[in-house]
Amino acid sequence: MDDANIVQLYFDRDKQAITETATKYGNYCASIAKNILGNHEDTEECVNDTYINTCNAITPYKPRILATFIQKIVRKLASK
Repeated sequence: MDDANIVQLYFDRDKQAITETATKYGNYCASIAKNILGNHEDTEECVNDTYINTCNAITPYKPRILATFIQKIVRKLASK
């Protein structure tokens, strides 16, 4: 699924948005989080929190580049 469709799912508050995000960007998010955290369990928790935070933050912004939007969220969470 392309990014525009995933973003639209978030705007529609469709739970499928998280599934599609995990499918397309799950490994990407995990890679970023693991490089910062260095721990599998913390990485997994960070990635899951990223999906929730994406759902909450995406609505007012409607990002043009979803990967960059998600990357910023995962980096912020992993750095806490």
